[in-house]
Amino acid sequence: MSTVVKTIGQDQWNLIKAPFQTDSLGFANGTPFRNKTLFWDTVVLSATGVLIANDESVAQQVPASWHQTGINISDACTYGTAAAAGGIYLTGLFTDDEHAKRTGVLAARATINSALLYGAMKLIFARQRPYTYPGDGKFFAGNFSSGSFPSGHAAFTWTIASVVAHEYPKWPVQLLMYGVATTVATTRVTGGQHFPSDVFVGSTLGYLVGRYVANKDKHAQVHTSHAGGRVKRLPDAVLGHVVIQ
Repeated sequence: MSTVVKTIGQDQWNLIKAPFQTDSLGFANGTPFRNKTLFWDTVVLSATGVLIANDESVAQQVPASWHQTGINISDACTYGTAAAAGGIYLTGLFTDDEHAKRTGVLAARATINSALLYGAMKLIFARQRPYTYPGDGKFFAGNFSSGSFPSGHAAFTWTIASVVAHEYPKWPVQLLMYGVATTVATTRVTGGQHFPSDVFVGSTLGYLVGRYVANKDKHAQVHTSHAGGRVKRLPDAVLGHVVIQ
């Protein structure tokens, strides 16, 4: 338990400080590369700002008749994604497949990290959910225990999808996992539970946390085994330098 707490604590610290470590130099397979954190910070913040400015107009265009269907689909896909990760882990146990077992553990670890970050953001921003008049979508005015920003469903499904797609980088797996995660993000809006900016930030958070955990594990394995094989260049522009510290 102490090891788990320490690992999660290190993850949280690295994830929190990553967006502020701008223009740093990292190395992948001995090759230096310039981290573009500032650029991606600007892109994400700008996109979030644009979405927030249009959140209410989008929410008003969603027919109320879509709400229950959207909720049902998003719940089913979220539970299905979690079940898929659990199934991979159980398959690894029954077949003694170390890769499958590790994938399940990484998915659980990444989900815990996402939950902590998501919970903190929800408490801080306390955004009202759609259709909670007056002040629809207002920040720092909602119920802190059920805030709208960011979307937890989107964060969790994108976290698990990111880990599984990273560990099984075949296009059918990636198409399935990211397709389901996109469906969840979309139906949280059509279900009247979140604004577009909520699901965008939740999805981005989940994807980056999943990639961070999977890449950190991969780097640790290579470092521990002292393997001389070729290591793929880390694809994460925002979190890559954190992984290889």
